[in-house]
Amino acid sequence: MQNKGRDSSSAKKKPEHAVFEGEYNELAAIRNFLEQKEHSQDELQERFLKFSNRYEALLKQTIKLLKIGDSTQRRLLKTQDELRSTYDELEDSYKNLKVLSKIGKTITSSLDIKEIILSVYEYIESIMRVDLLMIGLYEPNKENVKYRICVKDGEFLPAMVKDSLQEDTISKLCYESGEELVIESIDDEYPQYTERLTKQWDGKTNSLLYFPLWVEKRFIGILSAQTYEKTHFSEAILSIFRTLASYVGIAIDNAAAYRDITKKNRQLNDSIEKINQLNEGLEVEREKSEKLLLNILPVRIAERLKSGENVIADNIPDATVLFADIAGFTQMSSKIESPGKLVHILNSIFTEFDSIAENYSLEKIKTIGDCYMLAGGVPESTDNHTEKVAQASLRMIKVFYDIRDLWGIKVNLRVGLHRGSIVAGVIGSKKFVYDLWGDTVNIASRMESHGQPGRVHCSERVYEKIKNSFVFEDRGVIDVKGKGQMHTYFINEAAS
Repeated sequence: MQNKGRDSSSAKKKPEHAVFEGEYNELAAIRNFLEQKEHSQDELQERFLKFSNRYEALLKQTIKLLKIGDSTQRRLLKTQDELRSTYDELEDSYKNLKVLSKIGKTITSSLDIKEIILSVYEYIESIMRVDLLMIGLYEPNKENVKYRICVKDGEFLPAMVKDSLQEDTISKLCYESGEELVIESIDDEYPQYTERLTKQWDGKTNSLLYFPLWVEKRFIGILSAQTYEKTHFSEAILSIFRTLASYVGIAIDNAAAYRDITKKNRQLNDSIEKINQLNEGLEVEREKSEKLLLNILPVRIAERLKSGENVIADNIPDATVLFADIAGFTQMSSKIESPGKLVHILNSIFTEFDSIAENYSLEKIKTIGDCYMLAGGVPESTDNHTEKVAQASLRMIKVFYDIRDLWGIKVNLRVGLHRGSIVAGVIGSKKFVYDLWGDTVNIASRMESHGQPGRVHCSERVYEKIKNSFVFEDRGVIDVKGKGQMHTYFINEAAS
């Protein structure tokens, strides 16, 4: 093999006539022989025959080479034509692929079914004539394919054609086979459907394509193209339709998912709006309940009850209790004919007392008939609760007499104060009441009942606590019912 390689290499370096080197040598020998003057007849005949044989053999070889060359040239030309045709097909396929890819992006990114079918129609029209193009959507609950999207003769038409999948229809054939249905002549291949199709689409079509739309093994619907004239569908056209069917299936599925999400979002928003309205109503009711609860109980006590505390009872070592009683109110009420007026007068007085209690951060405990009770230092202890109760008591006296003069009634107000330890808590399970118990409460009540109209009567313990902040009048020692002798005082005003 190596020797042949060297011989081949050296042969390439010889002059062009080296291929016929023997013939050239023979020709040179004959020329030399002819140039000689003397020849015998036998020598000349021998030379001629030898050259003639060599020439004849060479001629045959030349003719053979010419024939081989012509055949090779024809094959080369045929191969060249085939390559060019293949290149043209590849170029067309590449162009179609680019256009299909662009159409695919347009279709799959659209959520408008009308836009989807118009895009498909525009592309198909560029490669073949199509008279009807429609998309049928699968309705699983009804077991039919509803062709509500159609382009006919270049115009978009909202159609209402249905093909049942439980009856003998072309849609059923396509669905059950799971593959495309190619019909080039409806009369020749499926004449039993001709009349139905003519009625459905208001005109007779001859050639039809049905492509099932599948997305992740789910049947979505059918893409169909029809022509009035008989049409031969090439493999290239069918391949394009298969690709378009894949794109359309994805696009329809996306559009359906978007509609479903939009519907659910709308339902969710409606539900949220209803919930917000209910919450607003609940919030209003909660605020009403909260306000009502706070009208009955102190804020901190209400919070403890809401947190789940069932029994609330606190020992408070130092608190100030006030009782205010309207003297003569019972006799006056018997003379007022209108119950509404009586309640209105009492309400105007106690409403002002409530405002005073709030201004001085004191806790209203309760009203008993025409008696008003409040306390300082409950439910949370403060350092200056006695001073605040004293200030509130003086303010209550002034406000009361302003209201009395306004109504023109003959009643008076007695106020009594005492400070000391108490027990505070909530009683009841339905109608809650925050109340105070202990000797301090009893003595405060006695200070009120042993007091004088228009005056604030207090115990010595109150005096000792705030004697430097108010002007007092010493009442001396008096006999207090149930308590014996007690030194008491009147609070006249705040010290300047």
